[in-house]
Amino acid sequence: MEGQASIGDMFRFSWAKSREILFPFNFKRWFKIMIIVWLAGVGVQGCSSNFGDFGKLGTSSPMVDVSRPLLTVTSTTSTSAAGSGMSVPAQVPTSAEMPSQEGKRTQPPASVPSPKVDFRKWAVFVVPAILLGLVLMLVFMWMGSRFNFILLDVIVTKNVAIKEQFRENRELGNSFFKWGLAFVGASLGFLLVIGLITVALIATFKGNVLWAGLSGVLGGLVIIAALFAMGIVGLGAHHFVTAIMYREKIPAMSALYQFFRTGTFTFEKVFQYLLVILGLSILASIVQGLVSLLLAMGGLIAGVIAALPGIFLIKALPILKLPLIILGGLAAMVLILAVIVVIGMVMLPVAIFFRVFALTYLTRFYPECDLMGFTVNK
Repeated sequence: MEGQASIGDMFRFSWAKSREILFPFNFKRWFKIMIIVWLAGVGVQGCSSNFGDFGKLGTSSPMVDVSRPLLTVTSTTSTSAAGSGMSVPAQVPTSAEMPSQEGKRTQPPASVPSPKVDFRKWAVFVVPAILLGLVLMLVFMWMGSRFNFILLDVIVTKNVAIKEQFRENRELGNSFFKWGLAFVGASLGFLLVIGLITVALIATFKGNVLWAGLSGVLGGLVIIAALFAMGIVGLGAHHFVTAIMYREKIPAMSALYQFFRTGTFTFEKVFQYLLVILGLSILASIVQGLVSLLLAMGGLIAGVIAALPGIFLIKALPILKLPLIILGGLAAMVLILAVIVVIGMVMLPVAIFFRVFALTYLTRFYPECDLMGFTVNK
């Protein structure tokens, strides 16, 4: 065999092993494995909030003063007319008495005050939000590092004991977490340096559109290539290096060195794996999207049906409006969580298959690291 099995053989073996791990079906066991899968592959979503109060403009525009008439007409009466009790029409001022419109046009318009940004108000919300985001990111990275090895333990031994496995994989998880921090820090530092160099080159050639444009394009290509390379390294670390760490009980850097120094390692195999995983991921995403859509529609219909009695009850007894609204909100949250759990349960075999396939494909790089017994069965 020696790592010459076809992709089809690996598919069939991985699917058979996935069924052995998950079946016979047991809801409690599936739920535990689903939690492990979520924590092993957890991602932090960004969220944005608009906290800004950008100041207020005056209620009237300073360009036009509507409280002052454009033309003032003075009404005068002659002494004789006043004596006779007759009113005389107001005298319209001559053109010489009227203000010069050209002079008005030459006057600069009044400037509109620009809105003021209260940076202190922003800082009150933004700084704690950034700090909280960083803390959560570190917590999830630490949890994900530990649960990666718990998931490996579940797949290899078929035993689900989260507490014991959490303690047993402490050293491996901490080592992978530290490596991940160093990798993320080095990656961000490299991207920052490339970005600064690109900006400096564009500023240097700002008088030359051609060279400035070429500098920007070159910097962008370097950043894209760096992101692609970082993605490959991160994918390889999660899919392969963790398995070597688990088998050999060695730190992350030693396992990474062991992975690259194997005599059977080639970049051709890496790109083949990436293409296979990309195709499987697209297919799995389509299936998950359809399942999510169907379950969401079913949950929405169930929610509407469940809400109808409450609406009629509110109309009949308005005093129950607030309790029923609170109860309805709680029921909606429970329904949403139920839909999420069902989606996770439905897609759990796919997630396990992906992990088993990665362990099976690892035998092409490192035949000695055969955690699933693929070469033995062959």
